[in-house]
Amino acid sequence: MDRTKHGLDTCVVGLHRHPAVREAVGATHSDGEPVVYVLVEDGHAFDAAELRRHLEQEAHSVPDGIALVPVPELPRAEDGSVDHAELPAFGVLGGLLPLWREAFEDDGIGADDDFFALGGYSMLAVRLVGKIADRYDVDLPLADFFDLPTVLDVAYRLIELGARPSAPEVSPHPADELSLNDLLADIDRLSEEQALTLLGLEGPSADDAAHG
Repeated sequence: MDRTKHGLDTCVVGLHRHPAVREAVGATHSDGEPVVYVLVEDGHAFDAAELRRHLEQEAHSVPDGIALVPVPELPRAEDGSVDHAELPAFGVLGGLLPLWREAFEDDGIGADDDFFALGGYSMLAVRLVGKIADRYDVDLPLADFFDLPTVLDVAYRLIELGARPSAPEVSPHPADELSLNDLLADIDRLSEEQALTLLGLEGPSADDAAHG
């Protein structure tokens, strides 16, 4: 057994002994970087520092380079086993949900919730796209964001664009300060309806505006 596989297995076993962890699954990124996806028990918050301290006590050392990534749920195959191919998207989902919940001030938002059905509007979409770019270091076109109905759909698209589940810390500069050139380039890729929505209506629908 190679050292990476042994290290992953050791971490998974150790994490399952922590009272906050419901399930942990080890995997390896396409570039070979090891990662452990962690699903915590209801009522517990994901605390990477605490989990690493626990692992150091359990295993005496945490293998270098292993990332601990929170997931809101684990993808399942038809037989109930963990679908490893879907794990990266669910790892990204774990980073997206806090952004949606903060934007809407609603901790109940889940993977299948729709941005616009939640009451999202154009400038909030711009801010979220900026925060996504900061967190995952990928450029998600506004047109794509408008066309992706759920948070999980956004996660899958980000994986296609090269996002990594082990996302870096959010940079300290304001996420909504997109450069004008980047914003104009994105607007050029929108449909006429999407562009009008973005530029003219921030909250109410076009029908509401027409009758207001």
